[in-house]
Amino acid sequence: MKVFYVRAEPVDGDGPPAAAVVVARDAQEALVLLRKDIDFSGYRMPPAELTLYETAPDEVRRLLGGVAAHEIGVYLFTLLEPADPESTRTPPAAAR
Repeated sequence: MKVFYVRAEPVDGDGPPAAAVVVARDAQEALVLLRKDIDFSGYRMPPAELTLYETAPDEVRRLLGGVAAHEIGVYLFTLLEPADPESTRTPPAAAR
């Protein structure tokens, strides 16, 4: 399993960007899960950022819970507060 940090911009440009952590086999599956597991229809696809994080299963379990260590899915979906451009390259603390 791989862990991806996703940041997406709203389609209409009138709302906050959204972020999620996705556990998937690859980037293609991560995008499918975003479309299937949560309503990502209001956000631009492909997302503005799809970053792969190499991590051990123990670390995934610690950060996202036991299920995420062995089950694909979308975790920690959240709307992001407006931020300065420098900080948009770093995942929220909960995702690190």
